[in-house]
Amino acid sequence: MRFRIRTLGCKVNLYESEAISYGLKKKSWIEDEEKPDVQILNTCTVTSTSDAKDRKMIRQMISEAPDAIMVVMGCYSQLQPEEVAKIKGVNIVIGTKYKAKIYDLVQEYLEDEKQIIKVADSAKFNCFEELQLKSLSFHTRGFVKIQDGCNNFCSYCAVPYARGPIKSRNPEAVVKEIQFLVSEGVKEVILSGINTGTYGQDLGNITLASLIEKIMVEVPDLYRIRLSSIELMEISDELLETIKKYQTRIAKHLHIPLQAGCDSTLERMGRKYNMEQYYARIEYIRSLFPGIAITTDCLAGFVGETADEFNVTYKNLKTIGFAGVHVFPYSRRGGTKADSMDGHLAPSIIKTRANALCVLAKELKIQYMKKYLGQTLEVLFEQEKDGYWYGHTSNYLSVKVKETDADLTNQIKQIKLININGVDIIGKE
Repeated sequence: MRFRIRTLGCKVNLYESEAISYGLKKKSWIEDEEKPDVQILNTCTVTSTSDAKDRKMIRQMISEAPDAIMVVMGCYSQLQPEEVAKIKGVNIVIGTKYKAKIYDLVQEYLEDEKQIIKVADSAKFNCFEELQLKSLSFHTRGFVKIQDGCNNFCSYCAVPYARGPIKSRNPEAVVKEIQFLVSEGVKEVILSGINTGTYGQDLGNITLASLIEKIMVEVPDLYRIRLSSIELMEISDELLETIKKYQTRIAKHLHIPLQAGCDSTLERMGRKYNMEQYYARIEYIRSLFPGIAITTDCLAGFVGETADEFNVTYKNLKTIGFAGVHVFPYSRRGGTKADSMDGHLAPSIIKTRANALCVLAKELKIQYMKKYLGQTLEVLFEQEKDGYWYGHTSNYLSVKVKETDADLTNQIKQIKLININGVDIIGKE
């Protein structure tokens, strides 16, 4: 069988798709983008815009390969399986569970050609679904999924309903996969999850900090670990001590979602901190790691957000001085607490506020980049594009150097940062 797989959404989805691809190849299936017998879409549902992109991609894939078996999986099909099943040409619908069963489900479909909908209750997802990754389409940076699910139930978010409660991966499986990645030449591993910082809470005998310690000891040839997004309340003193201990091998970068910079907005969002707590923790982290890149997420135009609340958020984003801000316009999600709240803003107001935050985000990013002009930093190069080699520093500065005859893929070089070009810094050896 020939297959192709496409992915929308987060890094966890990308990891899962890579692992699914490996599993199907083990069954002697062949990846074929042009003439697939089976095609798989891994969906996202973080916003209503994401849902629209899912539906558009489903229809596009069906039109491109109308005779192929169409499998739709992921967060969107977990929450809206009937909606997905109604799209003409969709043959198999699964949610965020049974990803390892795609081969078996295709065989089942081939027997009677009846549409299959296999979506379990996410509240009962209590065990981590192991998807072994033993092949790579990349060789520089590798994502390793260590955790799934979320127990926070922020009022705007549908992800806990799609992914279920927190569940952690066996630490031995994590180490084994990282050892494989390093043996394949991967220099940097990104530990990822839906709520990464909660790793181990369900296991009871390990924490994220002790997992990192285990990786550092048992995979000594790993150049660098990078943490994906981590919630403020999960950044324990133990974790910071571990990062300090191995700071030459752990990226000088933390992505800590803020979502809003105003206490009243945070309370409506159901976030578990206020601005005083957030400020204090950020300042403490910076005292331990001067120059660390702290990036964040911010939601624009949340339910009931007044002009004054927005201005407070804007001011606090600027005061904290993030190295980067991912801005998301608020989007209604059926079934969430926020959906039933009064005070939803007009789309035009949400768009205006999101645009203002995007302008500020660009200014903050440039301010952070300017601090490093003239310095020489290690850059891990990843790819060549448009006459430049691109890579990242430990603190996640995007650096590009003029193309040379040498292949810099997966090479670590000392690069002097000389000029800012858009979102990149131009450097030279």
